[in-house]
Amino acid sequence: MHNIHLVCTFHSETGKCNVDELYKIIALIKPDVVFEELTPTLYDILYNKGIFDESAPLEFKCIRKYKQQHNIKNIPVDMEVGSSFSNNVDRMFALFEKYTFYKEILIEQKKKIEQEGFHFLNGDEFSELVEEQRSVESKIVEEQNNRHLNRIYKSFVDDLDYRENFILNTIYAYSKEKDYDRAVFLIGAGHRRSIIRKVEEYQLNEKMKLNWTYLLFDN
Repeated sequence: MHNIHLVCTFHSETGKCNVDELYKIIALIKPDVVFEELTPTLYDILYNKGIFDESAPLEFKCIRKYKQQHNIKNIPVDMEVGSSFSNNVDRMFALFEKYTFYKEILIEQKKKIEQEGFHFLNGDEFSELVEEQRSVESKIVEEQNNRHLNRIYKSFVDDLDYRENFILNTIYAYSKEKDYDRAVFLIGAGHRRSIIRKVEEYQLNEKMKLNWTYLLFDN
């Protein structure tokens, strides 16, 4: 009981990273439960109110399609984030993308996502590119020597850590209360390496033990 598969995703469709390919993965696992990287508010807007367009997350499009044929529970596990903080982060990343060497990392990521899809997103190469991206971000922030930017970036990094812990706490709390055989945990691939490290800590410290599967593919 309580088998859970970590499936790392990209939130929009591009090339081989698309609804059909993700659907194949979900169908292969045959989950009873899907944990989604959605806030309760966004979950309500998408699933309950049915307010969405073509820009809706890839994961939502896939799970909505899967639920039409399968009786599963899907659970939002992300925390709410203030709009003012999100706006500051968006402006910060707009600054980062003015640097050619930073933009080249993003271009390389996108090209490989288009070509290799979920195979790439669930492998070490993507995680290494994310770590390189974070390293370059830190250097840009240091170079800018701007206290406001430094504060925003530190808040961004701290928020990532807090969100990941919040998400895992939500998954473990649900698992303590509910029985299931197989679950899928869908989260953006940028979180992959950090989530795996945190899961290993949870497995040591939590009485509840989940049977985690991390890798979908051989690399």
